[in-house]
Amino acid sequence: MAGIPSDYTIIGTVLAISVAIILISGLALYVSFRVKETLREEKGRGARAAKVGLLIGLLFLSGGVFYFFASGFNASSSNGTAQTTTQSSVSTSSTLTTSSLSSTTSTTSTSSGQSVSMTVQCPSSGGSVSAGATFTCTVTIYNLGSSTYQSATLVSSGAFTQFAFQSCSKTINGNQASCTVPSSTEIAVGDIGPGTTVLSLGVMAPSSAGQKSCSLTLASPGMAQTITQNFTIQVSNKP
Repeated sequence: MAGIPSDYTIIGTVLAISVAIILISGLALYVSFRVKETLREEKGRGARAAKVGLLIGLLFLSGGVFYFFASGFNASSSNGTAQTTTQSSVSTSSTLTTSSLSSTTSTTSTSSGQSVSMTVQCPSSGGSVSAGATFTCTVTIYNLGSSTYQSATLVSSGAFTQFAFQSCSKTINGNQASCTVPSSTEIAVGDIGPGTTVLSLGVMAPSSAGQKSCSLTLASPGMAQTITQNFTIQVSNKP
């Protein structure tokens, strides 16, 4: 990955800093001895102060050079770490985003590219239903686009084929419309216009009790793909 220092680069930088430290230290010692030899015979307070000041200046100079090298090396290391962290964060964010989109596509009953979705509340009152009893299911279809899908059908699958459709009523944006029941497992929905279509279905429960894993599939010749909603119904024995 570009911008991340390699092992050879780090080793070379460390060696260069080490050589620089040795050279600066040697130069500081040389100058110190030369100053000491030059001012050896000077006994006055001024000469002594000059020697002390010069030595302190050399110490500060050496310390400043060492600090400069250390700061530069630390900045280079920090940049490499930041770039690595940033690339890792971007990769993680991309992975999470892809995973989230995949989860949304697989769990919601939406027709891809058509802005059509469907929810099922069955039975409408919640809870369980008695074996052989008739109850109501509510199917809500949301068409957020501008197209009208004609000749739509709603077909039962899974354990819902054990149930039987008895009746159907339909509204589009609150206005009454028609739907029919061609068979016990199919509803002829008709047109699905822009807005909200609500189906109220009369359904008869099977004679066998237990939890039923059911599904309903919405299809239309104008849709690129079908929409399937899965749900469960608890059927209890007659009291």
